[in-house]
Amino acid sequence: MDSNRPFNFLAWLRNSFLAGVALVLPFLVTGWLIWLVVSFIDNNVTPVLPAGLQPFVERIPGAGVIIGLATLTLVGALAGNLFGRWIVNAADQFIGSLPVARTIYGGAKQVFKQVAAPERTSFKEAVLVEFPKPGSWAIGFVTNDDTTDIVHDVGENLVAVYVPHTPIPTSGFLLYVRRAELKPLSIAPEQALKRVISLGLISDEEKAATPP
Repeated sequence: MDSNRPFNFLAWLRNSFLAGVALVLPFLVTGWLIWLVVSFIDNNVTPVLPAGLQPFVERIPGAGVIIGLATLTLVGALAGNLFGRWIVNAADQFIGSLPVARTIYGGAKQVFKQVAAPERTSFKEAVLVEFPKPGSWAIGFVTNDDTTDIVHDVGENLVAVYVPHTPIPTSGFLLYVRRAELKPLSIAPEQALKRVISLGLISDEEKAATPP
């Protein structure tokens, strides 16, 4: 700090306030979002519980989340035995006979099965792809190398690349491009996704913090 520069109380007050906002708001936003999710799950789990358990769940925030997680774990465990697989197959066949529901159910099942599978291969590679026009590059993620069932009429080997929207990556564009047109990134997919969510603000800080 320059000792010859006079102290500006208003500038100090403004900078201190902005520094406090930058430090505190991320905690508040995170806590608020967690509270919204917990409240949403509690409010939807409580009505389906026996009447004797509902007052207990209503008094303890997060009890519905714990019950929901325990129920999902139990269902997953039961689905691993012979009787559970028979029920799952019967439900699949029933929903598969419904014209509209089978399309929604089939797509949702593939997505969640891919996400939940320990051996999943989606989002294992972060790349740069020319999008939306030549000369501009966007961060994308290779989701599938085997696209023969989609691009067999094109006559070229293409890969599926998902280009997420910023700063909400749950929506975006699915592109089929030649592997040679992609520029692999040296960072992990998780780091690339952070750059998408942060509007590109996270870059040098993480690189400097990463051990050689």
